[in-house]
Amino acid sequence: MKIDDIKRKYKNEWLLIKVKKTDDKNRPVEGELIAHSKKRDEIYEKMKGVKGHTYTCYSGEIPEKG
Repeated sequence: MKIDDIKRKYKNEWLLIKVKKTDDKNRPVEGELIAHSKKRDEIYEKMKGVKGHTYTCYSGEIPEKG
C-alpha cells in the first residue's frame, strides 16, 4: 500500500510501517502497516520486535505538549 494512503486511512495517529519500496532518494513510498496508535510510546514499544527497514511517522500535525 502506498505510504500516503496509509497516512490518510490512519489520520492523526502514530504509524509503524515496514518499507516495501523507496524512491530514488531512498524515501519510503510503499509499505505494510505493522501498527498504529494514538500513543507514540506504543509504537516505540512495537519497534523493538521488528526487523528490517521500517518507517515511523505521525499522520497529522504533531500535537503540542500541554
